[in-house]
This record gives sequence, C-alpha cells and structure tokens, in this order.
Amino acid sequence: MEGELKDYRQPMVTSLGILLGFLLNFLAGWASEDEAAIQDSADVVILGTIAFAVTIMLGVLFRILNGRARPDDHATYYRRTLHLYVVGVSLAFMGFWLAVLL
Repeated sequence: MEGELKDYRQPMVTSLGILLGFLLNFLAGWASEDEAAIQDSADVVILGTIAFAVTIMLGVLFRILNGRARPDDHATYYRRTLHLYVVGVSLAFMGFWLAVLL
C-alpha cells in the first residue's frame, strides 16, 4: 500500500457520513414513536448493538481525520482503521437485522 493516509481519507469519510446519517435517522424515528421505544430485552439488544456500532464508527472517523497522527507506517495505520470500520459497519447491519427479525 503506497501513499499517504490522505489518499484513503475521502472514501471512508464519505461512507461513514452516509452510514451514520442512516443510523441516526433510524434511532430518531425509533425514539419518536408514540409508544415507548424500549419495550423488552430485544429492544435493549438492538439499541446496544447500534449504539456500539455508532461508537466504533465515530472512533474510525476520529482516526481517519486526526491531523496529528503521524504514523511511521501509513499502511498499518490505515489497515487497523479499515478493520475497525468493517467491525462498525457489520455491527450496524447486525443491529438492523435484529430489528427486522425480533
């Protein structure tokens, strides 16, 4: 993997912005329902999964936008950030599937 971290920044920031927007819209719609949003343990699991996914995605966003990070090996730094990104996105989709199935 050649190049600086800035070469990989824009696609990841764009996709994170879109995914975080969808997640926050989902949570806002869920919270604005007339009935109580959290009714049973399945709702707690769904909310916990999505909240954890948002936390990981915000951490990824911080890592990719951190201007003070001067890693010696840009490829290793980006690879670690990419792994966290995949975990966050996977958790978000798992939370959505749980919301559909439960």
